[in-house]
Amino acid sequence: MKWFIIFFSLINLSVCIYEDQIGKFDWRQTYVGRIKFAQFDTVSTAKKIIVATEENVLAALHLKTGEVVWRHVFENASPGNIHLLHVGEKITTVTGDNPMNQSPTLSATGVLMWEWTLMLQDDSRADFSEWWVQNGMLVHMLPVFNSHLEVTMYNVMSGSNRGATSKLPAIWNNEGQVICICVLTAPYYTCVSGEFGSQILVSMDVTANAIQMISKPLSNIIEGAVGNLRALDGNSVIPGFIVDDKKIVLIKENDFNVLNVKVEDTLASASIADGARGPLVLQIWTNYAKGYQLIAHTLSGQLIPEIHSPDSFLDIPEPELLAVTCARDQLACRLLINAADDAVHLVQQGGVTLWSREESLANIKSVEFVDLPVSDADAALESEFDQKEGSVWWSFVRRLQSQYQQLSAAVERLRSGEVLDRGSASLHRDYFNLHRIMVLVTEAGKIFGMDNLSGSLVWRLYLPTLSGARTILLRRAARHPHTAMITIVGTHTDTGNGYIVTLDPITGRMVPEHTVTLDVGIMQCMTLQETGDDQLRALIVLDEDEAVQVYPPSAASLVHNVHMYVADQDTGRVRGYAIRYNGREAVAERTWSMSLGGSGPARIVAMSSRSRLERVRSPGRALADRSVLYKYSNPNMLLFVVEKPDPTHKEVVTAVVVDAVSGAVVGASSHRRARALPLAVHADNCFAYLYRSDKHRRVEIATMELYEGKDRWSPAGEPFSSSASWRTPVVERQAYILPALPSAAAFTITERSLTDRHVLLGLSSGGVVEVPWSLVEARRGAAGEESVLPYLPELPLTADRVLSYNLTLHRLAALHTAPAGLESTSLMLATGLDLFYTRVAPSRTFDLLKDDFDYYLITIVLAALVLATYGTKYLASRKTLKMAWK
Repeated sequence: MKWFIIFFSLINLSVCIYEDQIGKFDWRQTYVGRIKFAQFDTVSTAKKIIVATEENVLAALHLKTGEVVWRHVFENASPGNIHLLHVGEKITTVTGDNPMNQSPTLSATGVLMWEWTLMLQDDSRADFSEWWVQNGMLVHMLPVFNSHLEVTMYNVMSGSNRGATSKLPAIWNNEGQVICICVLTAPYYTCVSGEFGSQILVSMDVTANAIQMISKPLSNIIEGAVGNLRALDGNSVIPGFIVDDKKIVLIKENDFNVLNVKVEDTLASASIADGARGPLVLQIWTNYAKGYQLIAHTLSGQLIPEIHSPDSFLDIPEPELLAVTCARDQLACRLLINAADDAVHLVQQGGVTLWSREESLANIKSVEFVDLPVSDADAALESEFDQKEGSVWWSFVRRLQSQYQQLSAAVERLRSGEVLDRGSASLHRDYFNLHRIMVLVTEAGKIFGMDNLSGSLVWRLYLPTLSGARTILLRRAARHPHTAMITIVGTHTDTGNGYIVTLDPITGRMVPEHTVTLDVGIMQCMTLQETGDDQLRALIVLDEDEAVQVYPPSAASLVHNVHMYVADQDTGRVRGYAIRYNGREAVAERTWSMSLGGSGPARIVAMSSRSRLERVRSPGRALADRSVLYKYSNPNMLLFVVEKPDPTHKEVVTAVVVDAVSGAVVGASSHRRARALPLAVHADNCFAYLYRSDKHRRVEIATMELYEGKDRWSPAGEPFSSSASWRTPVVERQAYILPALPSAAAFTITERSLTDRHVLLGLSSGGVVEVPWSLVEARRGAAGEESVLPYLPELPLTADRVLSYNLTLHRLAALHTAPAGLESTSLMLATGLDLFYTRVAPSRTFDLLKDDFDYYLITIVLAALVLATYGTKYLASRKTLKMAWK
């Protein structure tokens, strides 16, 4: 039996990638999201910063580098919302909605020790709860407006209640006609109460055994005050608040102490920290003329010049103090600062930034892969071939001049010691066009240019007035000598109207003449296929008034036979528009309208249209009887996945394929007792969408394929026309059981679409799986076809199909694909709480040599063959000569 076990242990039964391939063509970046709470861990030996974020993540950041040491990702939305973070010997957190979970965690390793469940009696007022830790007790305060305060204490270690809930009278805490503004500066609960002009500042220690009120007229603190209160930031060591962004008030010895420290800016963030000279008042703000500012005072109002940091080069929009730590033996402080663009910085006095983290990348809304420009040498060659005038002799002279310039540039670089770098550091296109710039648009309004090979940020741009943005590529960098341009279409946060921003994706510089703020909102937009002399694709915008605007306006004459659609997600209504140029301007005419839910209400859960980068690889597919089944390759098809209630089957999911030009329904499929997932993909004549079957309690993926039949409708070589097409295509349908819960989906895209098509699925478990279309195609199981696999209801998700191998990608939100210069390769970026980039080869790398290809061996063999050929030829000639003399 032992020999039997040893024998089978020597056989490799695993299917995986080699260890030296990890990180060669892929990379992963981990993020935590916008930080909500943060504290310096001064208890454990390894210094860290413990943070809790708005993405429901509890993590530890390395103090010196800012890298994630450990991370816990709680449930999404309200069940995982973090209400409290307290760092002591153990980390105490309160998460959830109702019930809430209290969980101590080891700060060194992040191991969860135990968990207690806390249930609130009144669920309707749970949003007003306040939590903090004091003297080993977890304190929960819940205000009952116009009545009292309910205070409950729990043991931090055991979670047990100390006793009944205390009800403290607080009639001044109301929502009536009297103005009341309240703020918690634990353990004091402070409010401004009373009519305007006679307001009173009232505070109470809610954890004291005896009730003691602190009150003072607000006019004694600041004259003409409105009464706005703002708590001090950065875990202030002394409870306090700011009144009307002008005065700092501390609560000491049951009294209000107004500091003789001026609040330098209305948006300044202030905190009290322990320093070498006692408590220090720290203020930070950003002056648009002078940049980042840091100033410190003592409680008596004396300025501390050692802690002063004017830095015009440090750009932190609307800084907010998250945590502060100061040395006890010298005047040195470190500040963890949160910015309005979701970036977090660790800064010390003097303006030195130790590290920064771009946490806005945890909420990416749009991704665009942009080609890099050609190098100077390649540009010289392209300009040489662009010159059509001249004879053959002048072409030969220009070629010699180009070669001479390249040789001179190479010699000059070698003299100066520069390395001819064509890798990730050089922003020039490589031979196979694998090197790209990824333009990332985030929810916070920050735009990044990222190198796809290394994941490093090339440039960044913050637009605080941009929201709900998506990118549209107008001009590629391949159009030499024109530079690339990309347009970002979104909404202006101040007005709610349309906002169009144009920039250079290689450098990140804005193009002011193509940046426009509209007077109305935008319903739909698209780009023209035709380009002008500058290779620029015009942008067509359909606003809420159903008016058409063209950018640049000079391209309005190019608008003809352009069709748009507008879909209302909540009602399920879709409208189609035809846009034409009438000689003076471009106008829109409504051509069709339909309700996807029929006569009843419906909701569009997912929608998918054909990618502009996709090409049709073949007009049909060969059958076993040598006939051809022609595809219905309509480039105007749209897939809508609709969910509507049904009195018999509860919920019904309907997938509708609509022609965007004519409004005709070319295909449909229905699933009863199911709930749709917001995932749908479309490529060529293939469609795929996912839903959860309530009847069988499983996730299924449904596919559709549209065919014209064995007789082609239009002659070969002619473009498809929706107006001339009046026949209904043949719709093939199939559904498969998916043994996982996907959260993102995409099709692979290649340059010529000659490679097999695969479906990429991002799973909720944190993996990206590659599923061949041959396993999910709608004609699978068709009788009499040799190229179609037999039908099996359950899809196998094998380990060798997991692109992310042993990496776990949390909160996968979307998968973005783009073609590379190699026909076998497709580029893929997975976004979510983590970023993961890799290459996908659906048909293997048939056009690329393997990594372990032995160049030395093939060179030696080739040289040996050449020598053997000439040697054999020489010996044969000698033999022939000897035979002739005989």
